[in-house]
Amino acid sequence: IFFAQYCQGLTLTSLSIDFDPYPFTAGYVVNATNTYLDVQIQAPHRADVNRRVLGLIRYDPIEMRPAFGSRTYNVYQVPPTSANTSLVSTDILRIPIASETDFHRGDALVAVYDISVHAIYIQNSFDITIQSINVHSAWGMVLVTNRVRRLTISDYHVAPKNGRWLSANSDCMHFISTREFISLKDSKCQMQGDDGLNVLTPYVSVANVINSTALVLQAFNWTDPLFIEDGTQLEFSPNKQPFTEYQRGTIVSSTFYTSTSRLFTFNSSINVSAGDLVCVADVASLTIRNFTVEHNRARGVLLETRNIDIRQSVFNKTSGPAILFQPSLYWHEGLPGRNVTLAENLYIHCNEGIGQQQGFITILPDPTQLIPVINDIRIESSTFYFGNFSRALMQSNNGNNVYITGNYISTNSSAPLISICNSRNITASNNTVINIQSRIDQYYRYDSTSPCQMNLSSLIDLPSSAFNSSFPPPVLLA
Repeated sequence: IFFAQYCQGLTLTSLSIDFDPYPFTAGYVVNATNTYLDVQIQAPHRADVNRRVLGLIRYDPIEMRPAFGSRTYNVYQVPPTSANTSLVSTDILRIPIASETDFHRGDALVAVYDISVHAIYIQNSFDITIQSINVHSAWGMVLVTNRVRRLTISDYHVAPKNGRWLSANSDCMHFISTREFISLKDSKCQMQGDDGLNVLTPYVSVANVINSTALVLQAFNWTDPLFIEDGTQLEFSPNKQPFTEYQRGTIVSSTFYTSTSRLFTFNSSINVSAGDLVCVADVASLTIRNFTVEHNRARGVLLETRNIDIRQSVFNKTSGPAILFQPSLYWHEGLPGRNVTLAENLYIHCNEGIGQQQGFITILPDPTQLIPVINDIRIESSTFYFGNFSRALMQSNNGNNVYITGNYISTNSSAPLISICNSRNITASNNTVINIQSRIDQYYRYDSTSPCQMNLSSLIDLPSSAFNSSFPPPVLLA
């Protein structure tokens, strides 16, 4: 609906956005074969004909969120080219599928259509303000920004309307290559088909070393990440040890070298090799206050940036972790997180479904490394309510200098609260654990999944005494 580029001082305010036709439908499976599903559509959804279905999500209409626990299931497909949706009868829609699924008669599901159009897209702009926006549906992501400097969002709400089972088909907010700062407050993302917030910077790679001050860089999937401003500082990491910075350089100029690569010159000599990973080092700080993510498919927030401060926020029944730190070679996204405060937040029954990992808060580079790469995280003064399938409080793969203090943790499981893999300096103190059904004998465990090795973790200080305080919840349920 809105596309903006090369703007300065742009404000979008006092808007309500909805799409008709809807970007999805929902109902109950009445017949399942290996080539199609017949679904009885439930109002207010519609039996839309001639649609291509990209995704199918098993749903819990009582909880009003994607199915969880043993019922967790979704499938994304390349839609069959020979058939689109069609009517079997007035309210029964036939959905073609590319291969047999695990959907059965009686299953509730949401069907996501195959058109990815974002509601708001802003790129190459400065001083952007998003204020008092309400969005009820979107065919792709809701708010996407790319190379925006100084971004402020407040009173931004994404929620379904009139009893629909989904809001947006994908992320509520998706910020690429943001500079200087992101400020988010007094906002809510509800029942969207992916993450509440994703903050990232794309990786590119060194294609050729021309000389000590000139490199050819190439992108992985599209050339857009190669458009990097002069004066920007880049961070280099070895191909065989991704996410570990060993060199920086500042761009003086750049020009296209081939149709898929650019030639960059730098203001001083750099010693790098072909195949090394490259990412913009000048990433935005992220400050969040009073932000809610709930009942969505996937994570609350996916963080691939630095200098993060999240407070007074609520993560309620997110399918995956409430907070995920995950630089990724699969998606070619970074950077590894550093200098993070998570304080005075409320976490309720998170990490029970699609995208589930080992913890409410998960540190999980993709792939997992042999050494720590995500540093300086403080988790404090927050309240955690475990669901029946939430697993642990925290997963630390490649974490360093993580401190857990002043938290109230309510669980009915005897499983360890913390999972550790190739991490260092993980400590805790003054936490309250309420567990009326069982007893926790060991508060942490070492993950034995390859490439995790117990001898690659050190300075783990998580005694039982760090979890035996008796204060009330620092953040109360509303």
